[in-house]
Amino acid sequence: MRETVIGRWVAILTMIFALPLTVQADIAGVADSRILESRYLSAQVGPEDAQTDLLKSIVDLRVPEKITTVGGALDFLLRPYGFQLDDSHEADEQPEADEQYLLLVLTLPEPHRNLESMTLMDALTTLGGKSFRPLINPVKRSVRYQLREGFGQFATAEEMRVAKQEWLDQKEITSLPPKEPGVISVAQQEHQTYGPVQRGDSLSHIASQLDLSGMTIDQVLVYLFQANPHAFGNGNMNHLLAGAMLKLPPVNPETLPTAFEASQLVDEHYRLWIQREVTP
Repeated sequence: MRETVIGRWVAILTMIFALPLTVQADIAGVADSRILESRYLSAQVGPEDAQTDLLKSIVDLRVPEKITTVGGALDFLLRPYGFQLDDSHEADEQPEADEQYLLLVLTLPEPHRNLESMTLMDALTTLGGKSFRPLINPVKRSVRYQLREGFGQFATAEEMRVAKQEWLDQKEITSLPPKEPGVISVAQQEHQTYGPVQRGDSLSHIASQLDLSGMTIDQVLVYLFQANPHAFGNGNMNHLLAGAMLKLPPVNPETLPTAFEASQLVDEHYRLWIQREVTP
């Protein structure tokens, strides 16, 4: 009987001392990226996936309303991650290189304004839609787009040329140095458009997003109204038509109404709008 009890204790002690060895063996098999902070706690060390591969970064952003094109949204998306659009335009580049400009000048779809809970690569693919795929240059950290197979038949060389020139004109405008206070820059308004107008948009909201220094808000309203008679119903600046594209032609300060005249005209349009009258 005594020998039986002693045998049981020997077996129990053997299990107790063997257990730490087993635990140590399991710990040794864990990746080297984990270190022990204490006897019972370990921590992951080293860079995260999004730090070693920026395209795996999780995106959670809303594109500002003032950005109206896919190209503008891509610039806004890429900048925080050190990437940029590859929109170089060398004289000897292949015609296929112009394909992406068809995408860059497109109006940004409203569902693409919110980019949430997706990787940066997913966001780039989303903005490219079904017809374009992103091409990544990991050395230059640049992105350009290429038409997917089967979509080339829907694009002509002339359309690519026009889209390319439109995009380069927009880039030139946004890269101009800031204007002196009180001075209207004609160059910054060439080749610009705004739209399409969304349901619920007001002319004053659109005017507040335009960078037209040297003009009062009422002068901007009159400028937009006079330049786009097709975009208003009943000849009233308060009746802005959804879906319309607004032209932003060069401003001629000499033909602008004074601040007082513009204020009077805006007030008159508002009075007629409230009364549901049609302007003469």
